Amino acid sequence: MLIYLFFILIFLVFATMLYAGFSAAPWLPSWKKDMQTILAQAQIQPGEIVADLGCGDGRWLLAAAKHTQARLVIGYEISLLMYCWSRIKLLFGNYPQIKIKYRDFYFADFSRYDVILCFLTPRAMRKLAPKLNREMRPGARLVSYAFSLPGKQAEKVAKVTPKSVPVYLYKF
Repeated sequence: MLIYLFFILIFLVFATMLYAGFSAAPWLPSWKKDMQTILAQAQIQPGEIVADLGCGDGRWLLAAAKHTQARLVIGYEISLLMYCWSRIKLLFGNYPQIKIKYRDFYFADFSRYDVILCFLTPRAMRKLAPKLNREMRPGARLVSYAFSLPGKQAEKVAKVTPKSVPVYLYKF
C-alpha cells in the first residue's frame, strides 16, 4: 500500500511539472547577474505589491523582498515540486511580505499589482497579453525576462552584457 502512495506522489509531482512546462514555462533558473537588472527594470517603490508569475524556486520573490521595500510579494506556481521547494526556502528566512500561491496565474486578478515579474515562454506571453492589457491598472509595470510581450512596445530593454538575455520593461 505504501509503495502505491509513493508512486502516486511521484506521478503528481511530475504531472504538475509537465503541466507547468506546457501551460507557461518549464522551470529554468535565471542568472544571478541578471537579477539586479530585473529589479532595476521593475523600479519597485516602497509599499508596492509585486507578483511573480511562475515563481519556480522563489529566487525572484526573495530578491524582491531583500532588495526592495515592496509591501507584498506574491508568487504563483503550479508545479508541485517547485511550489514545495520555494515554501521550504521561505522557512529559512524572515519574509512576512512573501506569499506563495499554489495556483494557476491565468486565473489570478492582476488589477491589484503594481509590478509583475515573469519568465515565460513566447506562447505563454501571447496567451497572457490580452489579460494583462485588460487587467493592469494605469502605471503598473511588467518586467519580462527573455521574451517580449506581443502587441506592446517595451519602454526599455536592458542587458547585463551585449550577449545577455534581454529584460523587457512594459508600462500600462
